[in-house]
Amino acid sequence: MKKYLSLMLLLASIHAHATPVRIASDIWCPYICENQKGYIVELTQRAFEIQNQKVEFITIPYKRALVELQRNNIDAVLALTPSAIAANKLVSADVVFGYNSNDFYTLVDSQESFNYVSDLNFTQQAAVVAGYDYGIELDAWLNAHPNSYFASGSDPLAMNIIRLVKGRHSVIIDNKNVIEYTASQLNLSQQLRYAGTIGKPVPLYVGFSQQNQANAVMLANGIKLLKDNGEYQSIMNKYRLLPEVGYDKARYKRLHKFLPALN
Repeated sequence: MKKYLSLMLLLASIHAHATPVRIASDIWCPYICENQKGYIVELTQRAFEIQNQKVEFITIPYKRALVELQRNNIDAVLALTPSAIAANKLVSADVVFGYNSNDFYTLVDSQESFNYVSDLNFTQQAAVVAGYDYGIELDAWLNAHPNSYFASGSDPLAMNIIRLVKGRHSVIIDNKNVIEYTASQLNLSQQLRYAGTIGKPVPLYVGFSQQNQANAVMLANGIKLLKDNGEYQSIMNKYRLLPEVGYDKARYKRLHKFLPALN
């Protein structure tokens, strides 16, 4: 009986490792980039690979990723805040992969600054990405003002930056690292101005469905292994915050028709 049980556990383990862990997210570079790049993507992938577990990444909009996770069509979503994990009844590996903040950017010639949510009362229009969690107070303000713009689609932040430069919005809100990374790829960095941060940074986790608690434990174990062997720091060193980056040619070409003509 004991031999039979051991054999069944071994077969279950082999099957689990043969089935890829399916992970999804939208583009949020330098955290999550196209072509399976970005430091959260690479850390997650290596954490499983070092334990001989295959991983499949797919790029889909944030809101859809959460829906597919609830439907068990995928196993995890990257870069979730604690409130997003709680609201969707997910489990995390209890490993912090970075921090998110609500950073505000205007056009370079603007004099606006944002330190409190009430400062938004004096701006023309704020633009954010649909489905993201901006905190209770800021979410309430955005939802209470019909003029707020919620971008969606395959590259919503890039489109918000383009619309800002074209004068469609007065301010965009997202993570500073992601805004500056994306603006540099669009050659629009000189058109933008950092205008403040509201609230405190919040940690980011990988969120798993309730059926994938074992994978959450495996991810935590894999991150520890990567820290112990030095791979963790090696991957982090590849991604400087606020990096100097060249164009992502495919992304630039896809968005070229929307880019403003600048003198």
